Amino acid sequence: MEIQAEIENYENPIKELIGKSISDVNYFEIDYGKPLWDETDYHSLDYGVELITTDEQAYYFVWGTEFTQYDVKFRKGNILTEFSSENGAKKYNANSNQKWTELIGIKISEIESCWSYWSLINEDKRNYYPQDVRIEFENGKEIWFSALEITDGKAMGMKDHLTIVFDQKVADKYKIGIKNVW
Repeated sequence: MEIQAEIENYENPIKELIGKSISDVNYFEIDYGKPLWDETDYHSLDYGVELITTDEQAYYFVWGTEFTQYDVKFRKGNILTEFSSENGAKKYNANSNQKWTELIGIKISEIESCWSYWSLINEDKRNYYPQDVRIEFENGKEIWFSALEITDGKAMGMKDHLTIVFDQKVADKYKIGIKNVW
């Protein structure tokens, strides 16, 4: 199946994180004068997150346009290759945030992507894209990165936000991490 090969090609670089531990977390968002990412149940970034592992490698998730207008993009390297702080992006270190303190220093044990699709009315072709990425840690905690924005308690996919969810209950509430079966 063609989509299965696409998923494997997408996941292979992300799976390089398995067995590694995160030592530093940096959020990047448009500078609104103050950080707006810290919501009660989730973090929502208008751009992305950079993860530094204990072996000093940098990885990042941003909302991207690799497969469709807004999807979850993952890369190894410096997040500033996507944009610069000169164009209005501000960096916030999230290490001391309680949601992250339970994950920093814990080895990553599993990673999977959850894909969705869209098609035009009266069109048979489905356009597949990575909507969510789930990372599981050895302590049983999980985290989801999703290309969606939550407004007034409603999740809207394919948005120019990267939303980070830290538990299954919240992921279920916003329908994050639902695997499509083709």
